[in-house]
Amino acid sequence: MLRLISSESVTGKNRRGFTLIELLVVIAIIAILIALLLPAVQQAREAARRSQCKNNLKQLGLALQNYHDTHGVFPPGGVIGLCGGTPPTNLTGLQECTDQHSLGGNWLVYILPQMEQSSLWDNAAPVLNGRDPLDYMNNIFGHYAPAAYRCPSHPWDRRSNVAFRSLEHMSRGNYAANYGNGNLTESYTNTHGGIFTINSSISIRDIKDGTSNTLLTGELNYLNDNTSDARGAWVYSGMGGSAFSTGRNPNSTVADILPKCSNTAELPCTEANDGTQIAAARSQHTGGVQVGLADGSCRFISENISQTIYQALGTRANREVIDNF
Repeated sequence: MLRLISSESVTGKNRRGFTLIELLVVIAIIAILIALLLPAVQQAREAARRSQCKNNLKQLGLALQNYHDTHGVFPPGGVIGLCGGTPPTNLTGLQECTDQHSLGGNWLVYILPQMEQSSLWDNAAPVLNGRDPLDYMNNIFGHYAPAAYRCPSHPWDRRSNVAFRSLEHMSRGNYAANYGNGNLTESYTNTHGGIFTINSSISIRDIKDGTSNTLLTGELNYLNDNTSDARGAWVYSGMGGSAFSTGRNPNSTVADILPKCSNTAELPCTEANDGTQIAAARSQHTGGVQVGLADGSCRFISENISQTIYQALGTRANREVIDNF
């Protein structure tokens, strides 16, 4: 009996668990596996967000083509100094506003019916047809942007607002119209002009460079929760609001020139109100931006693209021959 107890005691002494070193090794291995897995998960999520962003641009392109089929022209980049809801084939039919600085709708507003946002358009149209179309900005779109107007890769903050030309608390978006390869003043010219500008009425027949070689839309970045920067205010038709220029390469480190902005390392800018305003296409995607072309296709443009080629993509009628961009 005593011998049996001794045997059990010896057996108990020979049992052993993990030592501290072994436990630390296991924890280290698990940490390494997690470190390897997280980037892969993040890349997969970004790939999905980038795909959704591209789909948004595709939907915008289809909506613009449908608008063109209905009206014979693409919508204006923005309407300033004119009253009126749906622009006619040319802008001469719009009623002049008494306030020369009155700000009407822009291209993103006018394609709301084609973007399955008819109810939103029905609320906006009566205000656009009134004597003070600026009211529609605050009263209708102040805190709302259709999901298709936002890139899922960009952090979304519902507190985002802008204090510019009475556009307080404006909701932000990430898509912009191509105003050509120059500044705002040059966007009115055939040499530098794109498919859109203020009070424009461009048709496909005006795109002499070919629809597959001319940019229609691109991406923009904006600052979250900032009251002194107009970038990304999707109903604002100016540079940086819902318009960009190929005069700056994608994600350019050269400062944008805007009527009102907050200069940061991520989004450099200076202020001016003399027609020299210019804004680059920018995105949250690594290495470049996504764009829509006038033929309805979408492409990813590297931020290292040749400036000559990129500027040629921005114009509609310079007869450039473009290949392999």
